Amino acid sequence: MASRRALGVDISHWQGEVNFTKMKKAGASFVIMKASQNLWPDKQFARSWELSSKAKLLRGAYHFFDMREGSASAKEQARFFADLLKEDMGELRPVLDFESPGVQGYPQLPDHDQAVRIVTQFLEAFYQKTNVYPMLYTNLSGILTLTPLTEFLSSKELWIAWYNTKSRTPKIGVWPGWRIWQYKSTGDGIAFGAESKGLDMNVFNGTEADLYQYANTLGIAKKKLTLPKT
Repeated sequence: MASRRALGVDISHWQGEVNFTKMKKAGASFVIMKASQNLWPDKQFARSWELSSKAKLLRGAYHFFDMREGSASAKEQARFFADLLKEDMGELRPVLDFESPGVQGYPQLPDHDQAVRIVTQFLEAFYQKTNVYPMLYTNLSGILTLTPLTEFLSSKELWIAWYNTKSRTPKIGVWPGWRIWQYKSTGDGIAFGAESKGLDMNVFNGTEADLYQYANTLGIAKKKLTLPKT
């Protein structure tokens, strides 16, 4: 029998005030939360960042890249995100969320050259301020837009949204591999301590022990992380 992959959720202000102790008891090992969009913080981020740490969940932060007309440049958005995390970057690699949400006012993803330029500029600008490259969150459509991949992009970690769970492996196109898989958006929010009924569910590409080893190797946490005793 295959070892169980570490379970995690991702949240934003849409999930309301989350009970992270309940989330931990429900089986989550990690939580990735929206920190910012364009040049503003998510209104629940500060609260969630503090309380999820107290609940002993491994934390990651993501920035939703805003492509609407009038939004700041990729470099400016990356610097804002980096400044937001300068006192505490969490335990997991920060994330650039690069997607088209398909709602009014948000454009579709740009063409290949512009998409590659946006993602590259964001990752580089964040790295210049933190010495850490973000992970990329996108779906198969986003990967196809970025294909052919540059050598730079193909060396970066991937968090893939893929909701067809008939196999144990998500489709990732030409990307070399995946770190986190968002496998459904219909998790039981109430059971995991959210105010919203729905919740994005994720797995890490490895066991909980692998997750802790990964986080310690990454080295952005303020102290060495110890796997909880079962």
